[in-house]
Amino acid sequence: MFPLKIGNDVKIVRKIDMGEFSNTHREVISQAEYKDGQLSFPHSGWSASFLGAGEEKAVFVISDNDNRIFALEVIDQRTYLNGRFVGGCYFFETIVSNLQNIKYHPKAVVGLTFTGLVKAREYVHGYEWARFQYSPNKQSAFDTILTSWLRTFFTFQFNTYRSQYKDVHDRNIMFEIRGNTEKGVPITIKNWLGKTMLVKVGIQPIDVR
Repeated sequence: MFPLKIGNDVKIVRKIDMGEFSNTHREVISQAEYKDGQLSFPHSGWSASFLGAGEEKAVFVISDNDNRIFALEVIDQRTYLNGRFVGGCYFFETIVSNLQNIKYHPKAVVGLTFTGLVKAREYVHGYEWARFQYSPNKQSAFDTILTSWLRTFFTFQFNTYRSQYKDVHDRNIMFEIRGNTEKGVPITIKNWLGKTMLVKVGIQPIDVR
């Protein structure tokens, strides 16, 4: 378990397991709505935060009523090139009627427009290859040094992904923060509660083809 800011709140969360993803999750997801840059759900115990967007999808981290988290990809099928999370698991996909023909930027003439297709997948806790952060609530000059240091351990693996998949870049390869008993490079960071902790860092491709 680890603290994570979702919306305006810092919650103690954990990643949901495949066996825990239930019919209730499917039902709540099927009723999702998008407004003012955020997803909302009819269940009061659920919350969401925006993670990022590209030409074919926007991605949100979702917390259920038991503070179990996963990522939800909200997709524009017109431009979708099947960018995949190849290092982990997908739980579920469906068409959400409330998200059909909904613009990511409501006033934009062109651009990302949701067509209703959503995919729930494993959440990757960490930062993009472009920049690792020592503390999640602020960037600092030290982050640049830390990012360069971490890259020395993973450049070969990054280039291996680049040789295996299309469209590999510094936004779709993640530095993944893992428990200190898992495989990875040991490092000390701060969490959302301001507590210093020892973790392991690996890398994970989240949107490659």
